[in-house]
Amino acid sequence: MPVTTPSQRLDLPIVLRELRVIRTTEVTPRMRRITVGGDQLGAFRTGEFDVTPFRTEGADDYVKVFLPEEGETEPVLPEQHDGHLHWPRKPAPVARAYTVRRFDAVTGELDLDFVVHGHGVGGNWARDAKPGDVLHLAGPKVSTIPPVGAEWWLLAGDETALPAIGRYVETHDDPATLHAVVLVDGPAEEQSDLAGVTWVHRQAGVSDAQALADAVRRVVPQAGDGWMWIAGEAAIVRELRAVAKERGIPKAQLDASGYWRVPVTGALGRVRALRDQAVESMEHRRREHH
Repeated sequence: MPVTTPSQRLDLPIVLRELRVIRTTEVTPRMRRITVGGDQLGAFRTGEFDVTPFRTEGADDYVKVFLPEEGETEPVLPEQHDGHLHWPRKPAPVARAYTVRRFDAVTGELDLDFVVHGHGVGGNWARDAKPGDVLHLAGPKVSTIPPVGAEWWLLAGDETALPAIGRYVETHDDPATLHAVVLVDGPAEEQSDLAGVTWVHRQAGVSDAQALADAVRRVVPQAGDGWMWIAGEAAIVRELRAVAKERGIPKAQLDASGYWRVPVTGALGRVRALRDQAVESMEHRRREHH
């Protein structure tokens, strides 16, 4: 079946919500899932505005999470207006972007996955989170709807792309036509519940971009009209774009987003630390521009 539509972007009204932690789950040694819920996942009135229920349409939808500054107990929050937020400048809110890993409107539960690595306001909050804790979040503001009619999908990225890829894998109608390749630190970071994912481990002496691109070349179908969704560190995305070009994927059928960039430095430990910070604070494409 030929591709019939490109991916589409939906703009949604953005709503600030106050939710509470329901439970926490250790997905892998470095990934902790926080499940939140509360009445404000539904429609409610805030100030002089009636706001709509929580809505997510695309697997890579994201929310902004608001957290206290170091040494503070309460976060600075934006003000809710009609369909948008007003962000104060001084003091400015501390906000981090996280993909909606799962949303169940029937049970009133929302899952967010946090990388826990010993530093960073988001990871530290998630490490210590317990049932009953309050979490303020806003969004999604944008949803990307995949194309209709593609004969196959190929999803690829590093840890920063994993929440979206996981949601795509779990919700895709035909697993046989979906191919996913994810780069992680090692076997302990594989998520065994995601069926059909090809896991790639970092290798000494091989760049992340090369390791992932080589694996994608082995997996990408060589026939039929497909759609590629790729995200992660900038060099990875650049290399995967080259793979898409080799395969002849038209631009309209390629969604590619550099989430973060490794700074130029000779200190491997510093690179790893900066990568970890980027996983937390720059976890999704174009988020600071929406």
